[in-house]
Parts: sequence; structure tokens; C-alpha cells
Amino acid sequence: MDVSLTQRMRSTLAAVYYNHEKPILFRINDDETFDGLKQQLNELNRTTNNQNDNRTVSSLKYRKPSIGSDGRITFTDMMLENNDDIQTMFSIFEQYSNRGPIELDATLTRSVKAILASLVRPEDRNNVSI
Repeated sequence: MDVSLTQRMRSTLAAVYYNHEKPILFRINDDETFDGLKQQLNELNRTTNNQNDNRTVSSLKYRKPSIGSDGRITFTDMMLENNDDIQTMFSIFEQYSNRGPIELDATLTRSVKAILASLVRPEDRNNVSI
């Protein structure tokens, strides 16, 4: 099998917390881009929460693990904003991969355009038919 094809097929288990709700498990391709990950999370939200949900990921954080001197694991939020951040996330995760999935916090918001489109227009009181 072609090595590049094998590398593209590798993926890592991850858990995403949308707006701090219960986690949803999914897989991230190990060569994923920042924009690709956001799009994957938007699609995952629509398939698991509500098909008509027009919210999109507005911010994304990696719950970066570290082990204290007492052996306890603590998490620090690391903002993900570009492809370099995604590569850093995978690099850090490799050090702690036996500790569970990659954990992400995704904030979902609606665009102004989506909010305006969902508003119900008031009836025109001057155009009442009797």
C-alpha cells in the first residue's frame, strides 16, 4: 500500500463538547487542517443534535493535558486558530495518547444573517382584509 495513502487513512479518537454539553465521540484524520476540522465539527453537530441547526463553530479549544509532580492530570485550554495549532495539538496528544481521546471544546454561535432569517415578521396592520 502507498505510504502516503496509509498516512491519510490514520485517524485519532476525539471527544467534542459543544457549548460545554455532554461529549460526542468522533475521529479526526491525523493530517486534518483547521478549516477541515471546523467543517467536520459543524457537520457532526447537525447530524447528532439537529439537522436544522444553523449554528457554526466560532471558537475551538484543545483541552491540553499535563501531568503534575503528584501524577495527577490537569487540563489547560489551548485555543486552536490555524493549521500550526492543529499540528501542535497532535504532537502534544502523542505524549499522552494512553490517557484517552483528544478533548475539544467547541463554541457554537449563529450568524447575524441566520438570526435575522429566523425572525418572524410582524403582520402588516394596515393591510388587514375583512
